[in-house]
Amino acid sequence: MTTPSATVQIDPTRIISPVDRRLYSGFIEHLGRCIYGGLVPDESTPKELITSSGFRKDVLEVIRDELHVPVMRWPGGNYASSYRWKDGIGPRNLRPTRPELAWGGIESNHFGTDEFIRWCREANTEPYICLNMGTGTLEDALDWLEYCNGTRRTYWADQRRTNNGGRDEPYNVKYWALGNEMYGPWQIGQLSAAEYTAKAQQWAHALKIMDPSIVLISCGQCGYNVWDATILRGLVKQVDLHSIHGYTSFGDRDRTEDAEYERGVFGPEAAEKGIEITRSLIELARIEIGATESRPVKIAFDEWGAWDETIGTPENGLEQHYTLRDALGVASWLNVFVRNADIVKMANYAQAVNVIAPIITSPTGLFKQPIFHPLRLFAQFMGGALGQGSSSLQLHVQSPCYEGVTLPPWIGTVRREGGCKWIDASAVLSGSSGSPERSIRVALVNRHKTESFAVYLNFLGPKAPTEIDIHEMYHQDPVAKNSFEEPENVKVEKRSEAWNDGRIVLKKHSFVLVCIPYTL
Repeated sequence: MTTPSATVQIDPTRIISPVDRRLYSGFIEHLGRCIYGGLVPDESTPKELITSSGFRKDVLEVIRDELHVPVMRWPGGNYASSYRWKDGIGPRNLRPTRPELAWGGIESNHFGTDEFIRWCREANTEPYICLNMGTGTLEDALDWLEYCNGTRRTYWADQRRTNNGGRDEPYNVKYWALGNEMYGPWQIGQLSAAEYTAKAQQWAHALKIMDPSIVLISCGQCGYNVWDATILRGLVKQVDLHSIHGYTSFGDRDRTEDAEYERGVFGPEAAEKGIEITRSLIELARIEIGATESRPVKIAFDEWGAWDETIGTPENGLEQHYTLRDALGVASWLNVFVRNADIVKMANYAQAVNVIAPIITSPTGLFKQPIFHPLRLFAQFMGGALGQGSSSLQLHVQSPCYEGVTLPPWIGTVRREGGCKWIDASAVLSGSSGSPERSIRVALVNRHKTESFAVYLNFLGPKAPTEIDIHEMYHQDPVAKNSFEEPENVKVEKRSEAWNDGRIVLKKHSFVLVCIPYTL
């Protein structure tokens, strides 16, 4: 039987944009065991797993040293829309315990603003705060900004100094979101698009007076919605980034159909369409308002991931154990962000630990889910920690296509007329001109469940290398998982092999990241 083939045309001179490290950012929320039992240890956690500041050492090290997360979003998520930030500062024994309205829990407030900033400093990540636009007021938001960034001898800045051991330096929180998913009926304080726009305009104006240096992020929806068009038209003068959200494997469908695998791996195509439409909505808003009066707004895809809401539920704290199939979907998500690096400047995987997350903990240890592996490889090689100076490259991929069921259903028609390509790819050119360490990194996902592919990498310009490095994630079972008993059941294996005229065999349902020396 003939192995099907695909071709990836790579021209190192066709640069899309530098890849922003913030594409590999994270998100934590007061939900399930994300904070308490994830970042913060259980009572039974041994002392050797706890930092001097009281955080889980192993979790912090994985997020900092392996995922290299550059920005962390907090406190939500839906949780943000009823969060009282002032409950979470000062002596812990004086902090009130409150009912938590978003997910039905109880909030001790033991992890608040000061703990979040301290954790971010230890994790070498930038803090990103989502403001409460549900039950919160503009005065609350201004007080929070003053607490974090105030430099003068004012009340809330002095409260920070008191709570931070008398240290004078501000927290300098750069990123501030104007609410979370305020369009949703599940949200505390749901607003119409017109109501949100009017409120956000007032908040943005006042917040920028308090601190003109902050980056403001508007609350979008999915990118292909009238909500996004309305918000951008109203806020394009005031915000710096526009947030959109999306999850694969989420939503109503006929689960008796044998298509869950394809729904998972092709779901990120919807996100790419949302990015494409949002790009046009930003341009339309700037044209209508006037390019000189508006801001060159970019996209923050600040909640994304794989989430089957029938598996990760509020009752189990949204703990979902992921499969290789889910990891292939995550790799395709990351390809989407790299391909759109000129407009997407931040993306935050939801969430960091235990809650629909790449890391699962017990009181005494952790294991890494299959979805961890593409997150690590992209962060390290595709413009992240080990890819400084990386630029996204335009590719031309010729591949057979899938024409079956997708989620959402319109992916195979509106998004990809004629079907979705089995081989999904992105590439970056890494390193400065003239550097001996310069290389091209190509991320390839074979989304076919049962067929391996011969993929031909065709280069224009550079000399052919003699040897390449390949990082491969594969398991013969597409629904294979990891666990405490088998933490490396699904893993990445690295090998070097001859260039072979650019021919690489991609196993069925596999992901590879190829590092190719670049010499003119």
